[in-house]
Amino acid sequence: MAASTLLSPYTQLLRLARSGSPERAWSLMAQHGLLDSDSDDKALSLQARLVKDRAKRATTGAERARLFDQSAQLYAKAAGLSGASYPLINAASLSLFAGKPAQAQRFARQVLDLIESDPEEGETPYWRAATRSEALLLLDREEEARAALREAIARQPQAWEDHAATLAQFELILAEKGLGANWLDAHRPPPSVHFSGIARLAPDTRAVSEAIEHYIASERPGFAYGALAAGSDLLFAEAFIAWRDADCPAAELHVVLPLPIDQFRRLSVAAFGDHWLERFDAALAQATSATVYGLDDPELPLAVEYADLVAMGRAVRNARVLESRAGAITVVGKGESLRPQLASWRGRGRPLTIIEGVRAGETVLRSAPTHQRLQILVWARDADGPAGTPPARRDVQRHGYLGGHWSLHDDLAEAGKLAKDLADGGDGAQVAIVLAPCNPNDPSAPVLQRAAGLAAVATPGTVVADEATAMALIRAGWGGTIEELGELLLPSGREPIWSIG
Repeated sequence: MAASTLLSPYTQLLRLARSGSPERAWSLMAQHGLLDSDSDDKALSLQARLVKDRAKRATTGAERARLFDQSAQLYAKAAGLSGASYPLINAASLSLFAGKPAQAQRFARQVLDLIESDPEEGETPYWRAATRSEALLLLDREEEARAALREAIARQPQAWEDHAATLAQFELILAEKGLGANWLDAHRPPPSVHFSGIARLAPDTRAVSEAIEHYIASERPGFAYGALAAGSDLLFAEAFIAWRDADCPAAELHVVLPLPIDQFRRLSVAAFGDHWLERFDAALAQATSATVYGLDDPELPLAVEYADLVAMGRAVRNARVLESRAGAITVVGKGESLRPQLASWRGRGRPLTIIEGVRAGETVLRSAPTHQRLQILVWARDADGPAGTPPARRDVQRHGYLGGHWSLHDDLAEAGKLAKDLADGGDGAQVAIVLAPCNPNDPSAPVLQRAAGLAAVATPGTVVADEATAMALIRAGWGGTIEELGELLLPSGREPIWSIG
């Protein structure tokens, strides 16, 4: 698996901003005294980036223009300190968004002069050519801008985060100028995909393997999320790894397991034949990351559904961050219907490729009957007395426990809305939301304690969730904000936590 590397504070902050957690990055900048610097051009550029993100989320045109202008001024100050083209080109584009086109073109001409006078100017070959492209676009020289962007991407074709930042900026410029942006689609980073399918395949898997290989060759996914069960999962993972090694070294395989590795290896790999074990170990060793999601040791089908929702959410979020798209591929038995999580994925209009496979008889993994199902626990920690429900939601049945109140729900989006209403209620309640396998109206003590632990760090107006719940909300199409807050020490260990707004 990939080894972790030590990153500079600036790189960490930039990654937080790019990954969709700008408020977390802002908080860390404030903690480190990096806001409104008079001498640190990198800190000024980061602050300007975060102000730009706030401008994009502004609800009024006046507020949007004000924030874009503030960001442009910060970038211009950074450019004055460093003499570099990166902050200067951003000052140019943000001046346009702030309603100052003449200033935007003046800065753009300065950028071109700077690049032409210094052949080595620019952080990387990509950024040098991309910066030139952006300046040309601001100066209404679109054909030259298109050619310069093609040159930039050709220089570093797998600098996907950089490409995504450029595409987002170009979309804003083109929209401000009233021009079409379809030509940008050819330059988008590769898609993120979720993979899944049946485990007990017939011995001859050639047809399924060929269909998977064809999918990978045509879609060229850069990011794959799924488990490594015997059968379909491992066939996809092996094909993806082979394609990555041959054609796309930057592609990433993210393994998302519903159970601890040893338990998953026994139940979902060895149970289908020892010949799968070596293949599982090899694929796991070559994965970019491996994460286990699961609570209270649920029945395997429920654990699989839970992990699928998380993996799908991670694919959607990654695609959103990279200005790209998310898809899914699954192998089903002949005549079988889709699992609910896949049917609802397709129901939301997301791409789903279905490959038909042949089962080798019935699966041997028959689970004992269970009354558990995936439910959403909304927890409110009382501030000055019992936390009430919003007037419009008095029908919600709530139960007291550990100094708070909880309720269970079947619909994730509806539960998220209730949690947000509670957080916005003005009574100081600390609110958390947790997706977990539960008996209806009877969550286990570990689930309740988990929710209580998350709520303990919530601030008024904000709902706190664990990563699994946050990713499932993203998959469900949550319309508000979902940002990483940091880490929290929970009974299960140190875990990322997220704010739902």
